[in-house]
Amino acid sequence: MKPLLYNYYIDYSKQDKTRLIILCLLHELRVVLNRQLFDFFSIETIASKRGVEDALRFLRDNEFIETSRIGKNSFHYLTKKGHNYIGGYYTLPKVPEYNLQHHLQINDYLIKMLQLCHRHPHLKAVVSERRKVYEVKDQKKNKKGVKYFVPDFIFVFTGEDGREVEWQFEIELTLKTRNRYREGVFPKYIKSLTNYEDARLIYVTPSPIIKEELELFREYFIYQQGENLEGVFDRLHVFSAEEFEYEIKQLLEEDKFINWIEKKGKN
Repeated sequence: MKPLLYNYYIDYSKQDKTRLIILCLLHELRVVLNRQLFDFFSIETIASKRGVEDALRFLRDNEFIETSRIGKNSFHYLTKKGHNYIGGYYTLPKVPEYNLQHHLQINDYLIKMLQLCHRHPHLKAVVSERRKVYEVKDQKKNKKGVKYFVPDFIFVFTGEDGREVEWQFEIELTLKTRNRYREGVFPKYIKSLTNYEDARLIYVTPSPIIKEELELFREYFIYQQGENLEGVFDRLHVFSAEEFEYEIKQLLEEDKFINWIEKKGKN
């Protein structure tokens, strides 16, 4: 979990650290299920389930967070008081439930990736969609009416030469228009993969129909540009939800750009 909160100062020796971590997680991810909070904290055993429950109760009783239900599940989000307490710099969502299913799915894949990468020696940071949009907006302060297209999250590893190696993730629950994929989404990502030989783009979807469509777009661009972009499409992946864990484990074990060995005695 610590790589996801790299942009916050958190003193992990403090007794109230669990409360602060929850507030920062909600700021970073908008909404988080009860179950997902327990999973986040269990990755590095920062707090027990009882400790998380006590922290949630305190935050709720003191109006730092609010809790709603979806079926049998509870989810949490920041109040204005909680947002102000941590000096939140992302916009406080007016409707936390907006696109709720997508945000909760992103959290699940984010947790799975953190679990799989927990002991990876070269994992540097995890950049959320909110963080990436914030950074892009900061670079384009004077531009109005701009649509910010960023991945759902990015895992950043440190390469052997010190350069950042990015694995970008898209959790696809709805199919965009064909024009948007052909003219906007895929060309943008292909350009990025072309410019950075160590980068990866990973699409994952629970829908067989969406997976089939994404694979067709991938094949379309291979047909159009494949001969001139050797190796690029090997780093553009489309996985089903069932394939995700197995395929990611393979990539984490085999990728030479993130599995380099530091040479001892190097001056």
